[in-house]
Amino acid sequence: MTYRLPSLNTLRVFEAAARHLSFKTAASELGVTAGAVSQQVKKLEASLGVDLFRRLPHGLLLTVAGETYLPKITQVFEDLSEATESIAPEINGRKFTIGVCDRALAVLPPNWPLHDDTLKAHVRDSVRTTDVELVRTDAIDCLIRLGGGPYGELALETIPTPSDTRQHTGEHPPELHFICKPGLADCRQSRAIVEDLRGHVVSRS
Repeated sequence: MTYRLPSLNTLRVFEAAARHLSFKTAASELGVTAGAVSQQVKKLEASLGVDLFRRLPHGLLLTVAGETYLPKITQVFEDLSEATESIAPEINGRKFTIGVCDRALAVLPPNWPLHDDTLKAHVRDSVRTTDVELVRTDAIDCLIRLGGGPYGELALETIPTPSDTRQHTGEHPPELHFICKPGLADCRQSRAIVEDLRGHVVSRS
């Protein structure tokens, strides 16, 4: 059977841009420029003969066609990823390299983040560090710290720690900080890692 389909790259760019409703944030996730994202989206729209976005002065909106297309394209990439992982799990490019500081490890389970199979599906490796610059330079995908900041343009998710955490000098226990680039803040890997962190913090409270 012959398939007449747009290029896989344009579909990948559309999916990221539509999910974030931002060319800039999609570019951060994909490791390209916002201009490259815009050009790939235009290429896709031209090949389809359909407008997928409404360009507004301060952002993007999906057209009806874009809203219809997005969930189906997202599912296609999920299916492709799962099919690839089922035969070649070691080339899972979606797995994260996580940086984690020693103070954060003190309030997490032994061998975190490779302590259970659920999280292993999203984590390639972990390194001990407190260096936020490693996130900015893509040496690691995210960083887990106990307190700290500010982090400038990076995305931050905070997770309160148990009240018996003694590694602080203020009135309130420090928070776990999950730090990543904005384009990765809402991806499946980030959500899985944050949910795991929250689960272990709650179990200790």
